[in-house]
Amino acid sequence: MPKYKVFSGLGGGFGGARDNEEIYEFDNENEAIDYAYELAKEEYESYAGLHGLRDIKDIMDEDGVDEEEAEEIFCEERENWLDYYVEEVKEE
Repeated sequence: MPKYKVFSGLGGGFGGARDNEEIYEFDNENEAIDYAYELAKEEYESYAGLHGLRDIKDIMDEDGVDEEEAEEIFCEERENWLDYYVEEVKEE
């Protein structure tokens, strides 16, 4: 199984993708990228409602939309902040 270093985080003033300092085994690069993406989403969601990152309630209040539309807006805004990638670790 290929091994990868996973980098994830938030762009802008949050510093971008950072090394998670572990090496992971995945079946392929797509699985590794999916994992990095999930980690970046988790980080965004941990900041939602803080530091200018709106959560669903903020969006509903500020944009005057229902919860379903607020969730769509939340996902769009989140995508703009995510920063992630992987690097394959070659065994020597």
